[in-house]
Amino acid sequence: MAKTGLFVTKFKKVGTGLLAGWGFYLLVGVVLYALMIGSVLPKNPDVHLHEIASSDIQSPIDAVDAQATEMKKQQAIGSTPSAYVYNKNLALIQVEKAGDLFDTIISVRQKQKITDASPAGDVNAAVAQVKKGLSQAPESSLPDSALSSLLRASDHELQIVEDITSTGIYEAMSNKVGWNDLQRVQEKAVSSLPSSVLNDPLRTALSSILRNYITANYTFDATTTRQNKQEAANSVDNVMIHQGEVIVHKGELVTSDMIRQLKLVGLMDEHFNIIPFIGLLLFTGFITITFALEYRRFRQLQKKDSLKYLAIYTIIFVGGAILIRICSYLYLANVTGLTYVIPIAVAPMLIRMLLCERTAIVTGVLLSLIGSVIYGISTKAAIFDAPTAIYLLFSSFAGALLLNRRQARPKIVLTGGLVAMVNILVLLALMLFQNQPLSLIDTGLPLIFGFLSGFISVILANGLMPLFETTFQILSPIRLIELSNPNQPLLRKILLEAPGTYHHSVMVANLAERACEAIGANGLLARVAAYYHDIGKTRRPRFFVENQLDGVNPHEKISPQLSRTIIFAHPYDGADILRQYHMPPEIVDIAERHHGTTLLKYFYVKAQELSDQPVPESEFRYPGPKVHTKEGAVIELSDSIEAAVRSMKKPTPVKVQNLVSSIFNDRLGDGQFDDCDITLKELKIVEKSIDETLRGVYHSRIEYPTDMKVKKVSAK
Repeated sequence: MAKTGLFVTKFKKVGTGLLAGWGFYLLVGVVLYALMIGSVLPKNPDVHLHEIASSDIQSPIDAVDAQATEMKKQQAIGSTPSAYVYNKNLALIQVEKAGDLFDTIISVRQKQKITDASPAGDVNAAVAQVKKGLSQAPESSLPDSALSSLLRASDHELQIVEDITSTGIYEAMSNKVGWNDLQRVQEKAVSSLPSSVLNDPLRTALSSILRNYITANYTFDATTTRQNKQEAANSVDNVMIHQGEVIVHKGELVTSDMIRQLKLVGLMDEHFNIIPFIGLLLFTGFITITFALEYRRFRQLQKKDSLKYLAIYTIIFVGGAILIRICSYLYLANVTGLTYVIPIAVAPMLIRMLLCERTAIVTGVLLSLIGSVIYGISTKAAIFDAPTAIYLLFSSFAGALLLNRRQARPKIVLTGGLVAMVNILVLLALMLFQNQPLSLIDTGLPLIFGFLSGFISVILANGLMPLFETTFQILSPIRLIELSNPNQPLLRKILLEAPGTYHHSVMVANLAERACEAIGANGLLARVAAYYHDIGKTRRPRFFVENQLDGVNPHEKISPQLSRTIIFAHPYDGADILRQYHMPPEIVDIAERHHGTTLLKYFYVKAQELSDQPVPESEFRYPGPKVHTKEGAVIELSDSIEAAVRSMKKPTPVKVQNLVSSIFNDRLGDGQFDDCDITLKELKIVEKSIDETLRGVYHSRIEYPTDMKVKKVSAK
C-alpha cells in the first residue's frame, strides 16, 4: 500500500508538472497570436472612386495583376509582325505548268486535227478536251476564247506564244511578289507583250495565260506567324504588384484601375476570409513549438526540471514580444527612426544570465520574426518588415553573445556600449544597402536611437535581474559574485565569530573552484558555497578545533555522545541560518549535505573506548542526506581533505598525495556519492586537481636559523 501511495503521489506530481508546462506553452501561443493578429485583420482603406486620396496606400502582399498582364500580352502579339516565306523555285514551277498547258493544246490539236479553218463545233469540242486535261489545275479557269485562239494558231505562232509566256512568267516572278503586288506585276507583264509578232486574239489569250500563271511567291506563313506571336506572348513577364508598392498616392484622384488593384491585393475585400487567420495560427504554432523544444533542450542539458525556469523563460519571452508591440506604436510620433530605440536586447541578456547562451540566441531569432510581423502591421507596408527583423536579430545576438555570463553588474555597461555599436553598424549597413540618401536627420536620428537602445537594454537588465533573482530564488553568476563579497553580513559573521573556520572555508573554496572547473562544473557556485558551508559553526565556534586559538578543547570535558550531537548540528544549523537570510537554495543544500552520512571516526573510537558495550556505528554517522550535485561532492571532498592536511605535522607532497588518495577511496567506498551524477573519471580529475592545489599551498620552504650571526665588514 505504501508503494502504491508513493506511485500515485509521484504520478500526480508529474501530471501536475506536465499540465503546468502545457499551460505555459498555451499562454505563449495565445499572447503571440493576439499580438500579431493585426497582420491578418482586414485593412480596408477609406477610398472612393473619383475622390482624392487622403494618404498613401501600399500593397500588403505580392500579387499578379492578371488583367494588366493579359493586356501586355495582347500588345506584344499585336506588335509582332507576320511571317512571310519566299519561294524562289515557284517561277520555274509556274513555267513548267505553262509548258504543260501548251503540251496539252498541241496534243489535242494533233488528235482533233484542229486548224484555223476548222468549224466552230470541232474547236469547241477541242476546247472541252483541253479543259478536261487541265481540270485538276487552276489553269483550267482560262476562258474558252483564249483556248480557241491557241487551238486555231499555227505551230509557229503557238511556239512564239509559249516562248513569250515562259519568259514573261520567269521575269515577272524573278523577284519577291506578294499578294498585294500580284496584280501590278501581272499587268506589267501583260503590258510588256510585243505587238508586232502576235495578232489580237493571241495577245488576248497570252494576257489571260500570264494573269493565270503569274502568282505570288512571297506568301504569308501562318504557322511561323502563330509561333512568333505565341513566343512574344510567353516572353511577357507577369505584371506584379509588389509588397510595399504604393498603389494610391496621397493627393491623387482614385481611378477604377486603382480600385481594381486594391481589390486584387485584398484591401477592398468585403467578405470574411479565414485563410490568413489559419496562416497566422500556423506561424504562431511554429514559434511556440520552437519555444517549447528549446526549453526542453535547456532542461535536459542543464538538468533543471523546475517549472520556475519555464516560468522565467515564458515571462521574458512574452515580455519581449509585448515590448516590441508597445514600441511599434512609436510610429505614431512621426519621428524619424524613433522605433529603433526598442531595447530588444534586454530579453536575450536576461535569458543569457538566468538560463543559458543558446536559449538566448534562439529567443533572439524568434523575437526578430515576431517583430517583423508586428512592425509590418504598424507601417502598413507589408506583412513582414524585413529591415526591422534584421535590426532586431543582430541587436538580440549582441545582447546574447557579447555578455559574459560571469560578469559583475558594472561590466554590463560595457556590454551595453557594445550592443549600441552593433545597432549603429547594422542600421548604417541597412541604409547603405537600400541606397538611401544620407542626411543629417534621416540618417543621424535612427543611429542615435539605435545607440540609446543598447544602454536602455542595460538599464532594464540591471533593474529586472534582482527582481527575477528574488522572486524565483535564482542563483545567477551576478548574484554569486555579490555573495562572495567579504562584506556580506554572513561572511563577516564567520570572520569575526569563527576566524579559523573562515580561513578553512577560503581554502576549501580555492580547492573546490579549481576542481569544479576541471570537470566542467560550476566553479563559481562551488567557491561561494564553500564560503558558507560551515556557517553553522558560528553557533558554537569553540567546539571546532580550527577556532581553539588558546589550545583549550571543550570536548575533553564532555562525553563523546554530546560532542557528536554538537558536531552533527553544524550542517543543519548552517542551513537554518542560511534560510533565515534568504540565501539561494543551492547554497543551503550544499551546506546541509556537505558531510553526507560520513562517520565521525574520532568520537566513535573514543566512545568505543569508554563504553563496555559495542557502540553502533550508525549512532556516529551524520544523518545526511548525501550530496546529489557535482559541486556538493567536490566541496565534501575538499572540506575533508583540507581539514586533514591542516592537522598534519610537516606535510610533504608525498604525505599530501597519500592522504588525498586515502580520503577519496574512503568516501567512494562509503557510498557517499551514490546519489550524485559525478563519474569515476571526474572523481579522478578532482583528486588530481586538489592534490596539485595543495602541493602549491604546502610546498617546501627554506628553514631559516633561529640565531643568525651577522659578520660586520669593516670599511676599507
